[in-house]
This record gives sequence, structure tokens and C-alpha cells, in this order.
Amino acid sequence: MKLKHLFLVCICVVSFAFAKAESVTPTFFQEFISHQVAKGETLYSIARKYKLTEKDIIKLNPDAKERVYEGLVLILPSSASTSNDTAAEQEDIRFKTHKVRRKETLYSISKKYNVTQEAIKKYNKRLYSETLRKGDKIRIPLNYVGVVEEKVTITNTGGGVSQEEAPKDAGAAFVPYVVKAKETKYGIARLYGITIAELEAVNPEMKDGLKVGQTIKVPNTAIEKDDTAVINEDVYAFYEVKKGNTIYSLLKEFNINADRLVELNPTVADGLKEGMILKVPKGVAGTITNTTADAGTTIEMTSDTTRGSLLDSLSNFSTKKVVLMLPFGLNRTTADSLSNAETIIKKDRALRISLDFYSGVLLALDHAKQRGISTDLQIFDTEYIRSDGAATNARKVERIITANDFSDVDVVIGPLLASNFNRASSLLARQRIPLISPLTTQAVDFRSNVFQSRPSEAQMREVMLDYLKPRVAGKNIIIIADKKNSKIKARLQSLFPSAKVVTIREGDNGPYLGQYDITDKISEFQENWVIVETNDVPLISSITTKLNTIITTRKVSLFTTSRGRAYDSDAIQHMHLMNLNFHYPSMNKEYTYSTTKEFVDAYEDRYDITPSKEAIRGYDIAYDTLLRLAFAENLYDAAKSGIETSYVENKFRYHQKSAGGFYNNAIYLIKYSEGLMLEEISQDAPEEVED
Repeated sequence: MKLKHLFLVCICVVSFAFAKAESVTPTFFQEFISHQVAKGETLYSIARKYKLTEKDIIKLNPDAKERVYEGLVLILPSSASTSNDTAAEQEDIRFKTHKVRRKETLYSISKKYNVTQEAIKKYNKRLYSETLRKGDKIRIPLNYVGVVEEKVTITNTGGGVSQEEAPKDAGAAFVPYVVKAKETKYGIARLYGITIAELEAVNPEMKDGLKVGQTIKVPNTAIEKDDTAVINEDVYAFYEVKKGNTIYSLLKEFNINADRLVELNPTVADGLKEGMILKVPKGVAGTITNTTADAGTTIEMTSDTTRGSLLDSLSNFSTKKVVLMLPFGLNRTTADSLSNAETIIKKDRALRISLDFYSGVLLALDHAKQRGISTDLQIFDTEYIRSDGAATNARKVERIITANDFSDVDVVIGPLLASNFNRASSLLARQRIPLISPLTTQAVDFRSNVFQSRPSEAQMREVMLDYLKPRVAGKNIIIIADKKNSKIKARLQSLFPSAKVVTIREGDNGPYLGQYDITDKISEFQENWVIVETNDVPLISSITTKLNTIITTRKVSLFTTSRGRAYDSDAIQHMHLMNLNFHYPSMNKEYTYSTTKEFVDAYEDRYDITPSKEAIRGYDIAYDTLLRLAFAENLYDAAKSGIETSYVENKFRYHQKSAGGFYNNAIYLIKYSEGLMLEEISQDAPEEVED
């Protein structure tokens, strides 16, 4: 494994954001100030701090479009200010902080608090130049009584005549708009993100056509400065969104990426709606295929769950704020010492796991971006040191959370260790920030904001038992369990009272079986199902070897409810397991190149190595999480939908505990098959045979 390469790729970036593509134009004759990026800052947070747009910063700092990092010095307009303006005409204003929810607009918020849009903009200056985003926190002046009227000058570019209208309410739902040459109702509807029907509803006279200079009503909504209702018909065409269209289906049909679609249609960032008019590359408009349930989607309904892909059911395309907490231990390395870094990586298993997991997360963000999902990712190093002890390491996590604002975070992935995870979930429970436990096999505290993505051993045992129970009729069941597995042995005997039990002998070198202990229990006429419950390598090797000596004359299959690490030992021959059709439950399956070519090729192209189990786990968890956040309003709603998803090696189906958080009970049943292939077997109930 090229550890040094992976280290450089993965941890040179501490915090970054995937932002919407913007065009860059030069700015002249302007004074500037500078800002040095602090740890944890993103382009978005810096723009908010200085009451600028991300586009304003990128104009002066083109490299910031790709990423910003700690220590980077940005050039900002001298007009940028971090101070809050106050109204001269009123000093005793009471404010309320409002967190913007999905689909809320400035207009709807102004109506909710009975204040004008202009009053809200006055105390949130950035709203003069940019639109609201889900998760934004704005100040609402509850008792503001300032002047809100203004004069509006409408310029008729067609006839060269300017006319002055009477003062209008800055909070009005609609404002006047003068039709310009070459503009159409399709272009105007697209510009303001509404449908033709909605535009005609407030302008009935439009049904007879538009005229240059005609004044119509349009939504009182901010639009992109350089956007226009006129398009180059040689290059672009209009497309009307049909029922069932999704962002993903549009990207596939028009063969463009999400940045390009949003660049052409800024209102798409707030979501699609039927009848919406889009500007698309000419030559493919109107070719979108509906993806409604009636037409057939990739979602499969069953009696107790929903299985399939979320791609054709995405609806929430707001930028996802994701926090990743992993034990990189950057405090133990120096950027100018690659040999030191490589030595630490080789010795530190937690760091190796973190780097591989992180590499998978990054690729998942790239693939989600291709599906129209933008992500603002922030990474925190939990600086785990085993010798510090659980309490000290947990306090490091606590310092991270108390020193940073998590209020607008959609999900936290990590920390890895159970004690650190429990401290984080406790601190973030009041804000209902969901946390996903990605890897730990230890039990976590199931608070209401906890998502345990790794199925427990008890869950996997139950899945295997549920598979066996309806299928044992007519089989000769044989149970072999050592002392450490006495509990599951008793459970098996209770479920299968007619089963034969092999008594394991105890010797000086550990447990063992006599020459005929198993063969005496084998049936000549029935199919023999042998259930083995042990993690002792010599004992497993002895059992599989003895059973392989009789498979030419007897029908034998091997099962376990818990496949421990012992089965990975070189002392156990996998050919023997294949000959015995070995069945076991697993949280993951073994990927095959033919079915996961896109992922494997992308990973190897990016990192020049084959993905590890941890890298695949990082990819699967992050990709599933982002799709769920785009599928529903939040992770809680997505989990309650009961949908089951599967990716490269892992699958997810979250269920909520009666009082507490969510656990993943999507588990594979695997069988060794011909060619040493690990085959996923169906868990569906067997068909009943009629008499």
C-alpha cells in the first residue's frame, strides 16, 4: 500500500467546501483588505462574516473556487465589513434570530413575522446581493417601523422611454417588469423560477402574447445580476419540467453536470417543480423520460421495507453541511517530514483506518456532486492517543464541539471510538444534530440523535437464525459450540429441539474433537446442516477437515451465526469452506469489479491503489448519507421512510429504537460457492410446498 501517497492526498486538506460554479469577471479601481483563513473556515463562512457573496470572493481570488485552507490570505473588497449596521431612525429594536428552513423565501419569512422584506434586508445586508439558503441565520427586527416605501424607475429599453411609478411596498409579492425586445414568457418564467401557468395567472393578458414595452407582474425575488430572459437560440433551448423529472434525470439526459445546470438556471438550487422552465443546451430539450412510480423507478416496495436506489427520488438539493470527526493525529506529524509521517502511519492502526475511510468519503462527495448534491465538508481531528485514556480523549472531542458552531450542521460522521462518539452525541443531542457511528463494534449510547451504521453481532445472529428456522424441516441438524458460546448453544437447542449436539472435549492444548465425534452424528439419508459456534482456529480447522472427508458420500452444509476472525486464518482452508457451502451473516459483502467498475476505477485513478475495506466503508456511508439528505428534509425523516439501500459492499436500513436512536439492520447472508466466490443469498421466506 502506498501509505505516503495516501497520507499526502488525504490529510493535506483540513477543511474545504464544494461550492456552486460561478463565472469570474475582473474588478478594477477598487481598494482592498486581506483576510487570513483560520482553521475550520470555509468560503461560505467567510462570505457570511464579511457580508459578501462567495462570487465576490472568487472574483478576487480565483483559486478559492477550488478550496480554501488554513493560512491562505484572501483579498477582499474594502467595503467588506463584519460590523452590524443599526437603524438611525430607531434604536430600541427587538431582534429574533431565524434559521431558514427548506423552501422558505424572504417573502414567506416577512409574512410570518409581519415585517417587510426591506426591513429584513436592512439588518442582513448580504441579502441585497444573494438569496437565502437553508440553514442561514438571519436577524428579524420584530418592532421595526422605519420607512419602507421607495420609488421604482422602470426603463423601457425597447422605446427608450423611462417612466416613474408610485412608491411600492418593498414586501410586496409581485413587482412591475417591463418586457424587453426578444424576451418571451418562457424566458421570463425561467428567470424568476416559476411556471408558465403561474406567470399567466397574475398576468392574464399574456395569453394573447407579449409586446415590447408591456408592463407585467413578476415575483419580488432577487435574480442573478448577469442573468437574462433572452437566450441564444443557436446554443440553448427552453425545457418545461415534467412530472417525475429529478435533478439526476436532467443531468443524465442533458449530459451536463450539476454546476452547469445551476449556472444556467440558478433557481434550480432551490429544487424542481412541475412546469418550471429551464434553459438547457440545444438539441436535447424535451427528451427527458418521466421517472414516476407508474413509469417504473429503481425503488422496490415490499411488505415491510422499501429497497432500491434513491437517485430518482431526490428532491432536497440544498447544500449539505457535513462534519467528519476522525483521529488523524496531525499534532504528531510535521508537514516537512515525510519519513516521520510514514513511520507514524505504519505504527498507528487508527490513523491508517482514518486515512482510508477519509479517502472513501472524498470520492463519495465527488460522486454526489455529479448527482446534483453539493456538500460543505468540515473535518476535525480528534487527536486520539491511546495512552491518554478514554476520559482525556473524550475531552478533546468536547473542546472541538464547544469551540465551533454546529447549529446548521446536517450530519456528523464520527468520531470512530465509542467513548468519543458518546461524548459527541451527548453534547449535540439538544440541537438534534444527527451523528453516524461508522465503524465501532462497541455498544454506543442510543440517544435520539444517534445512527449506528454497523449492525451488532446480536443482530447478525438473529438474521442467521431467521434464515434457518423455516428451512430446517427434514434436515439433520448438528450443533457444535464451545464453552464461550454456551448462550447461543442454548438458544439453538431451544429453537431446534431435535438437533444433535456434539460435545467438545477439553485437552491441555485447548478444545478438540475425537475421531468419530462428528461422523457418528451424520445422517446417511438426510441433508446434514452443521452449525458451528466457536472462534477457535484449531477447532474450526479440525471440524472442516473432518467434514470434508465425508462429503463425497454424505450431503453436508456448514453454518455459523457469527463469523469471527478465526475464519481468516491461513490454518483454515477456504476450499474446505467452499465444499461445505459455508453460510454466515455479514455486515458487508465482497465487491466484484464487474458490478462496481465505476467506483473501483474512480478510486484507483484518484489514489493509485486498490480500495481497502475502510475506504469502501467510508464511501458507502458518506454516499448513502448524502443521498438520504437529498431524499428527505433531514436524516431522521429519511430513516423513518424504511428504505433499504445498497452500495459497493455495504447496505443500510435504519430502524428507530422504541426510545432512542436509530440502528442499521441491513445484513447480508453470504455463502461460499463455486470458484471460491462469496455469494449473497436471499433472505426471503421459502415458498411453501403444497401437499
